[in-house]
Amino acid sequence: MLIPALVGGITLRADLPGAIAFATAFALLGTVFLWRLVDKRWRTLILIQPLLFAVERQVVFTLRAGMAAKPNTESSGLSKFMQVSFTLGYLNTADTVLKLIRTILVNTTNASGSAATTDHPLSAPSAPSSAPNVDEPRRRFWYRRWSDFLQTLYFTALVAGILATAHQSEASESGPNLAHQIERYASSAIGLVFILLEILTLLWASKTLPRIDQRAVRFLLALTVLLTIPPTYRLVVMRHTTPDVHALGHQALNTGADKAAFYIVHMVPEWAVLLLMSVVNVRDICQTGLKGDTRWWDETPKERAKRERKEREKTRKKAEAKNTSTIELGLIER
Repeated sequence: MLIPALVGGITLRADLPGAIAFATAFALLGTVFLWRLVDKRWRTLILIQPLLFAVERQVVFTLRAGMAAKPNTESSGLSKFMQVSFTLGYLNTADTVLKLIRTILVNTTNASGSAATTDHPLSAPSAPSSAPNVDEPRRRFWYRRWSDFLQTLYFTALVAGILATAHQSEASESGPNLAHQIERYASSAIGLVFILLEILTLLWASKTLPRIDQRAVRFLLALTVLLTIPPTYRLVVMRHTTPDVHALGHQALNTGADKAAFYIVHMVPEWAVLLLMSVVNVRDICQTGLKGDTRWWDETPKERAKRERKEREKTRKKAEAKNTSTIELGLIER
């Protein structure tokens, strides 16, 4: 009886160079993301998601390298863990990009210098003089709802990917394997549609919103185009079935060419997206502030007054602490 081949194949000795290379590459990116979160000029909580992804990828490829060094040691549990990781990795990164898209769209609706509609003070993006620089709450509402709709696609693909891995079974279990094949196709197809809609959103914004930051659009378009590659690759290779996932043939995706294609076409784009996020100042180019746009609706006048009061109190305490430190330093010098 035939069963779906594993994406990336079973772990073999041929995986050792690629696994070591990617474990090291993702570990370096994790270090960079951690530093970005420490540096207040780069710090935005949106980067926590790619940081966790880089750490998770480091763990996965470290385990894969260990199994490649000792072939035939990949257990069913580890196989499922790696398959769900490969299924969900690009989806989580696309969700990070969605948070950035939402932020730059909402930024175009804020009046210059207005902090009334977000969790952070955002400067309005530079715009031509003909662009009206006024507050647009109605547009802001619909940009948020569109982002929420796209996020439902993300969660749908996520759940389908998790269920597909749960239904990954032995060759004797045809029912679960059929469900596994259907669900992983659904996950990759919905994931690809999700990313394509992100691209269309960015193209629409670039052409129709005069206040959109074109630097941010170009940056996010580069990320989303790269992210279309892994699900496309998955949709192509998932048609393969094999009587034994340990077989060394092409049908089990275990040849040298299959391994090279997996690392180059599936993994390199994911790593490249994280690399771009780590070397480009996302906080600056997308004007995210600390959190990006996380509101469901605009704050009320009462909520705004409360927030501004807290900000004034925080500023006053910082000034008092600075003055105290200056006085103490002066006394010590005397």
